[in-house]
Amino acid sequence: MTYDIKQSGERIRQLRKQNGYTQEALAGELNMDRSVLSRIEVGKYACSIDSLAQISIFFGVSLDYLVFGKVQDDDTERLREYVTDLIQHLEHFKESL
Repeated sequence: MTYDIKQSGERIRQLRKQNGYTQEALAGELNMDRSVLSRIEVGKYACSIDSLAQISIFFGVSLDYLVFGKVQDDDTERLREYVTDLIQHLEHFKESL
């Protein structure tokens, strides 16, 4: 296994989009410049381990997934998706109060 910065950047882009973030919004959450995030997503800039760790914690994915694309077993992935959906529903409910 090797660290392919283009594939890693694509996984980060997909996570960003799946979670409804613009590059500007995610860059703000991660305290990085939007142009840096853009270069990461297209594979022109390799993330530092600190940035990869921060992104993995932010999106609740493993470093193995971000770096190598290694997906955890199906049950874990389904549970993660369920919890993510539940959190989004609770946030919408909270906003409606």
